[in-house]
Amino acid sequence: MQEKRILTQRVGQYRPLDLKGYEKLRGMQGLRRALAMPGASVIDEIKRSGLTGRGGAGFPTALKWASTACEKQEPKYFICNADEGEIGTHKDKLLLDHDPWSVLEGILIAAYAIGARQAFLYIKGEYQDTIHLWKDLVAEAQNAGLLGKPLDGSGFSTDLLVVGGRGPYIAGEEFALIASLETRRAMSRLKPPYPSQEGLFGKPTVVNNVETIANVPVILAGGASKYRKLGLEQEPGTRLFSLSGDIRNPGVYEVELGSGTIQGLIDVLGGGTLHGRPVKAVQPGGGTSAFLAPRSLKCLLSAQALREAGSTIGTGGMIVYEEGRNAVDLVRTLLEFYGAESCGRCMPCRIGAAKMRETVGKLAQGKGAKEDLKRLHEIGTACIATSTCGMGQAFPLPVLSALALFPEDFVAALEGISV
Repeated sequence: MQEKRILTQRVGQYRPLDLKGYEKLRGMQGLRRALAMPGASVIDEIKRSGLTGRGGAGFPTALKWASTACEKQEPKYFICNADEGEIGTHKDKLLLDHDPWSVLEGILIAAYAIGARQAFLYIKGEYQDTIHLWKDLVAEAQNAGLLGKPLDGSGFSTDLLVVGGRGPYIAGEEFALIASLETRRAMSRLKPPYPSQEGLFGKPTVVNNVETIANVPVILAGGASKYRKLGLEQEPGTRLFSLSGDIRNPGVYEVELGSGTIQGLIDVLGGGTLHGRPVKAVQPGGGTSAFLAPRSLKCLLSAQALREAGSTIGTGGMIVYEEGRNAVDLVRTLLEFYGAESCGRCMPCRIGAAKMRETVGKLAQGKGAKEDLKRLHEIGTACIATSTCGMGQAFPLPVLSALALFPEDFVAALEGISV
């Protein structure tokens, strides 16, 4: 198994504020090509590429862009979502810090395609060094005529405002992020209407993840046909996997979709488990993805294959757990985080997250009862079915999958036995 450096080919190859260094590495070719065609043609190129969102939902990128572009309301807005809050996910920071001009190039192309004269980059508040870097980068881009002035005689110009996140996990969700940008409490809302119809300040808005937008210059520079040669027919391109947990070589690895397996990512790129023990479980898509057991290690690294295995590719935040780990402790740790992160908007998540955290905490302390296992399943199923946003629908998945895959750990907890 090998890395396929498409998005990360320029990482560390130039100084972050050095635009000329980026251009020497064939940067800005995608933007120049985009500006030579109508915005609708740029969207068609993205559509032909088959690019889907890399932030977790996997929604077709071109459909978002087209839906916003065709709206008659003005102004339109573009938001690059860098609120990287999912447990086990670190890929966006790699691009923001070590290949920032490619992200800016993608933002400019997206803004041009949908007709957005104002763009925003919403960066996780804990990434203070990244926020400072990007404020300097915006100043460099303004001096270079990339922001605030017509681009290459196209008559189109856009501005970019860098905004630091305000802390809550839920701000990674589209509408919660929009609310935060509007200086309101970060909370999701029911859909429709979608952001493409009523987004930021009630206007048509596109929200794309950092990794998603970093694909855009690659597609425009080489063409959709070339891009589709990477990955699978239904899932073109590469994915960035943040490999962490009980692993010898944690880090961010770029893998062609469908070109390898979970086992290959762990053993070849990750160097195997930390202490050489067998794998007990893997969360392939971050902290809200369902656990997979060792029998799934031969699963291909693709969204479809991981769905069929019972989990999700999510944000690509793959967390590895060795034998010797206790499933009750694992879900307790996850619920300590997600149980405190509900925005409180909808009752299933607000109450369900707290109740599941409390129940698993009792089990971990040896104070649980048999009916607690049934209660966990009932609460988790209800949250998935009735919560408003992705967090409420996803945080129970690790718990439910742990109950199904590792019942012996929960039985041992009931009996007060240390596993």
